[in-house]
Amino acid sequence: MASKVLTIYISSDAIRVAEMQKNNNKTVVLSNAAEIATPAGCFNDGYIVDVTAAAEAIRQAIFGRGFAAKEVIFTIASKKIASKEIEVNYFKNSKKLGQILQANSGEYFPMSNSGDYLFAYSILEDYMTEDGRKYRVSAVAAPMDLVKGYYEIAEELKLKVQSIDYFGNSVIQLLSLQMQEGRIDLVLQIEKDATYVNVMRGKVLVLQRSVNYGKNAVINALMDVKKISEKDAKTLLSNEALLDQHVTADEYAQTVSYLVNGIGRAVEYHRQKNPGELLQGIKIFGEGSAIAGIEKILQRELGAPVEHFDTLVGVSIKGQAALTAEEVLRYLPNIGSVIDPMNLNIGSSKKSLIESSDLIKYMKYALIVATVGSAAFAGITAYQHKKVMDRQAELEAKIKSIEDIELIAQDYERAQAEYQQVKSFEISTHDDNEMILTFIADAERLLPSESYMSSITFTSGSVDFDITSGWHEVTKNEVADAMVEIAALDYVQNFKIPSIAESYKVLIVIGYDEEGNPIFLTDTYDSTGSEEESEELDGLDEIKDIKTDEGVLVEYEEGMLLDGLDYSLMTMRQVTYSASCHISRPVEVDPDVEGDTSEEGGAQ
Repeated sequence: MASKVLTIYISSDAIRVAEMQKNNNKTVVLSNAAEIATPAGCFNDGYIVDVTAAAEAIRQAIFGRGFAAKEVIFTIASKKIASKEIEVNYFKNSKKLGQILQANSGEYFPMSNSGDYLFAYSILEDYMTEDGRKYRVSAVAAPMDLVKGYYEIAEELKLKVQSIDYFGNSVIQLLSLQMQEGRIDLVLQIEKDATYVNVMRGKVLVLQRSVNYGKNAVINALMDVKKISEKDAKTLLSNEALLDQHVTADEYAQTVSYLVNGIGRAVEYHRQKNPGELLQGIKIFGEGSAIAGIEKILQRELGAPVEHFDTLVGVSIKGQAALTAEEVLRYLPNIGSVIDPMNLNIGSSKKSLIESSDLIKYMKYALIVATVGSAAFAGITAYQHKKVMDRQAELEAKIKSIEDIELIAQDYERAQAEYQQVKSFEISTHDDNEMILTFIADAERLLPSESYMSSITFTSGSVDFDITSGWHEVTKNEVADAMVEIAALDYVQNFKIPSIAESYKVLIVIGYDEEGNPIFLTDTYDSTGSEEESEELDGLDEIKDIKTDEGVLVEYEEGMLLDGLDYSLMTMRQVTYSASCHISRPVEVDPDVEGDTSEEGGAQ
C-alpha cells in the first residue's frame, strides 16, 4: 500500500480536503476528510486569486485533526482548461505516444501563445478498427498561470506537489470502478453551478461534456417563475410533496428547462455519433441530484430509468473520516485523483507534454556525434533541427491571428442554449389552429374545379373533413391525386382516409349536341350505394316515376319512345372522401445550431 497523500479540490463555494492512500488493486482508503467554505474573493473559475486566504482556510481546517500526509494532489475544474478527444495509432511504447501528441499539440489546441499552456493526456480506450489498433485519448491544455497558483498554495502549506489532475479525469477514474460491463449508462454530476455529463460504455468513457447550469440555475428559475424568495424556492425544491402542491407541471418544466435541455443536447450528440448505443440507465449524484422531481423529468425526457449513487465501489472509509454515504460522494474529485492522475505538473512527468521530445532526441544525436567526432553527422542533425524549428515558427505565425477559441466556444454554447430557450418559448405561444386558413386555401388550390370541401371541423390542429368530387360517368382519380398532394404539405401530419363513399344517379339522354355532348332530359333517379347496385340499376328493364322538366310523371320502358324521341339511360358517379390529419407550423431548421461542435476543443 502506498503512503498517504493529501488531496485538495477547490470550488467556488467549498474546499474539500481528504487524506487517503491507494492499494495495488486501485481501491482507495479514505482515512480523513474536512470541508470548509471557500473564502470570498479568493477563487475564480479555477484561478487562485488570493493564495494566502485559501492556504490559511485549508490550514485551519486540517490543523489538529490528524492529517499527517506531506504530499498533495490537487484537482482543478475550470472553463479555461480546454479538453479534446483524439484518435491516434497504437504504440507499444507510451513515450512514443507522448511524442506524437506533443508534436501535434498545435493542431489540437490552436492557440497563438501555446508556450503559456501545460499539455497532458490520459488513455480512454485501446481498440481495433479496420485500419488497425488505435488509442482514444483525452488531451487537455491548461493555462500555466492557473496551475502555478496551486503550487503556491502547496508552498504556503509546506507540502510537496505530487500531481495536478484535471477534474474530468478524476471523475472518470472513479466512475470506471462503479460501472458494469455490457451497459450504456449516463452519469450526471449535478453541482451548484454546473452539471457534468458522462456517457459510459461499461467502464470506458464514451462522451464527457459540461453544462453551465446546476442547482443554482434551477433555484433562480423557480424564483422568477413563482416570484418568490430564494429561501422559499429552496424549500420547495427540497420537498417533492410541497412542490407538487404549489408548482404546476408547466411551471416545473420551465424551471428545469435550461438544465434538462443542456443535458439533452449532450445526449442527442451521443446518439448521433453512436446510433446503436441506447442509454440503459441514468445515475445521478452531486448537490443538484437532491432537487425534488428531477428523477421523473430526466426519465421522461431521456427515456431511461434514473437512480442515485448510494455507495462507491472500490472505496473504503476508515480512521477519522466519519462520512455518510451521501457525504462521500462530495469527495469524488479527491478520491478519483489518487487512482491515475493526468499530471498537469509544472516540470517533467511520465505524461507531461511540456518538454519537446523531438528536441531531446536531436540533442542525444548531437551528443553521440560529438562523442565519435563526426562533424558531418552533426551538420545533418543541425539541419534537421533547423527544419523543425522553421516549421514550428511557420505554424506559430499562421495561428497568431486566431484568438483563444475557448472563450468563443463558451460564448457559442451559451448563445445556443439561450436561443433554444427563446425559440421554445416562441413556439409555445402559437396554436396549431393558426394553420387552418392556410390549409383551406391549399386544399382549394389543389382540388379539381368540380370538386369541393363539403365539411370541415378542427380542434387544436386536428382536422376532420370531407371532399366530394363532381358527377362523372366513370370514376376518376383526380380527387385521389389531390389528396396525395394535400398529405404531402410540409405542415400536414398523420394524414388518413378512413372511408370512401360513392353516390349514383341515372339521367335520361335524349340526344347529343354538335360537339357530341349528351343532352339530358332531366336528373331522374338518385341512389347511393355500391357499384354492384349501380349495375343492377343499369340492368332494369323499366324505371318508373321519372320527373320531366314540366313535372309530368310518365311511364316508359327501356328502348321505347318518349314523346316521340329515342332515349337512353346514363349512370353518373360521385365520390366523397372522408379524411383526417393534424396540421402544425412547419419545423424551422437553423443550420447554425445543428449538431454539437463542443468536441472541437471547448473547455469541458
